[in-house]
Amino acid sequence: MDVQSTRKTPDPVVRVEHLAKRFRRRDGSTVHAIDDVSFEVHAGDFVVLLGPSGCGKTTLLRSIAGLETPDQGTISFGDRVQFCARRDINVPPERRGISMVFQSYALWPHMTAFRNVSYPLESRRSGRKHKPTIASRVREALELVGIPELEQQYAAQMSGGQQQRVALARALVSNDSLVLFDEPLSNVDAKVREQLRIELLALQRELGFAAIFVTHDQSEAMQLGSRIAVLQEGRVAQLASPLDVYTKPASRYVAKFIGTMNEVFGRVTAIKAETAVVDTVLGELTGRIGAESVAVGDRVAAMWRPESATVSTSDPVAANRLRGELKASLFVGTHTEQVVHVDGRDVHVLVPGADVLGSGSDVWVEVSDVDMLVLPAEDA
Repeated sequence: MDVQSTRKTPDPVVRVEHLAKRFRRRDGSTVHAIDDVSFEVHAGDFVVLLGPSGCGKTTLLRSIAGLETPDQGTISFGDRVQFCARRDINVPPERRGISMVFQSYALWPHMTAFRNVSYPLESRRSGRKHKPTIASRVREALELVGIPELEQQYAAQMSGGQQQRVALARALVSNDSLVLFDEPLSNVDAKVREQLRIELLALQRELGFAAIFVTHDQSEAMQLGSRIAVLQEGRVAQLASPLDVYTKPASRYVAKFIGTMNEVFGRVTAIKAETAVVDTVLGELTGRIGAESVAVGDRVAAMWRPESATVSTSDPVAANRLRGELKASLFVGTHTEQVVHVDGRDVHVLVPGADVLGSGSDVWVEVSDVDMLVLPAEDA
């Protein structure tokens, strides 16, 4: 007998199954904040819940934390059920054994950094520690987040970045296997936010906890996530690695939400292996078929990233050639964004370095069929 085949696969840190949560508006209509959501989070995972306001990401996070009560479904941590609508199980937040970092930091202004961080160790019914152990753990946590010198400082005397570090230390001090983050970096300035992202990711890898992180910031999601769950109207539109979400979006919604996309609509006139030929107002375009299949006659969107296109003054030999006038060149340091006016619409192209072409130039935009993506037009 194969010994390896008899080994039990470890339970995921979090398992969400068919979760649903509905809210009733004042006019009597119903909003499906969470709509039949299922996913798992494993040890060491950093899962980012990404989407626009109102897509259900915060409601989903709060349901996992026990701060919202879903209408149906199951939430399990390891082999322990925390919520099950069918079995009427709903473990309160303080007994779920997880930590959470809030957008507002949720620090007690009348307490020092030390007291704020020590609070979880002092208040939990199970596993309470002796005072010397608590003091040691608190100082380790403050050291981890880089603010040991703020131990006796009150929250009201700190900057936003310092408060966020205290909130993070408070979440880490209990050594929980799961930490939840509700847009924790949105209230600090750009430079501090960038530094905190780097430090947070390093801490997560060092300590090994699983993380679920809510944000509407695409760059933040791409930088932090081992996997990204893109939410759309309470459903998970795609759950995949940042690379796959960016290069292999599951739908037009995902493609447009992550990064910048050029797109033009048309109808499929032919399918050749894994590519589709699309008749559009810009002419015939050829691209690879995305995650959703298409058929001849379907209305689709031909889409491509600005960095996947090139601009030249000579007629290129390519499957996709668009002729237009260079409308603007915007130099932003690492690259130049060029806007080309093609048959009444703007096409965006990113080129490295400084622009060498002047506005008003007649140019060609070239996109390979590999970089052109063909997806159903959905409700566009």
